[in-house]
Amino acid sequence: MNQMPALTTSGNKSPGLGDRRLATLWIATAGAVVLHNIEEWLFDMTGWVAAHPGLPGRALHGDQVQFEVALVIVTATVLILAATAVAFRPRWSAEALVYVAHAIVINGASHVLLSILTWSLMPGVITGVIMLLPVGALVIHVLPSPRWTISSVIMTVVAAVGIAVGALALASVFTGVK
Repeated sequence: MNQMPALTTSGNKSPGLGDRRLATLWIATAGAVVLHNIEEWLFDMTGWVAAHPGLPGRALHGDQVQFEVALVIVTATVLILAATAVAFRPRWSAEALVYVAHAIVINGASHVLLSILTWSLMPGVITGVIMLLPVGALVIHVLPSPRWTISSVIMTVVAAVGIAVGALALASVFTGVK
């Protein structure tokens, strides 16, 4: 089927991907993140981290309530990005989704790696393998690759770390946990 490039809200043609396909990729990505975060919550990520004292970044997870609030913040952030991208089709949508896809691939791979290193299933490893890795790889394969420069790599890393640490910091403020 021959598809004409869709128009974005700014009137510029999107980079060769129909709005419906891009919206579907956003919805799949957001759904994978939601289910992944639910798995981390249901299977007690903070308890798992506490049971593995040799892991770096243990202090970042805080207590269960703080972690739950952080999961809500991260999930809401992804859902707001996805809803904005689907509803308004901004120019940045496809490129932002590629960056999110790289972040979820790294997240999924880190769950696999930490599960192997600790010889135990880390909460989030199941959805990491069956959802984050395949959805992230699909998005990276289907969408045009952004122009990777030193500054874009640094900004991506800072954004990914900033969202995680920022969510946990906000959660500690909301829950009163230090």
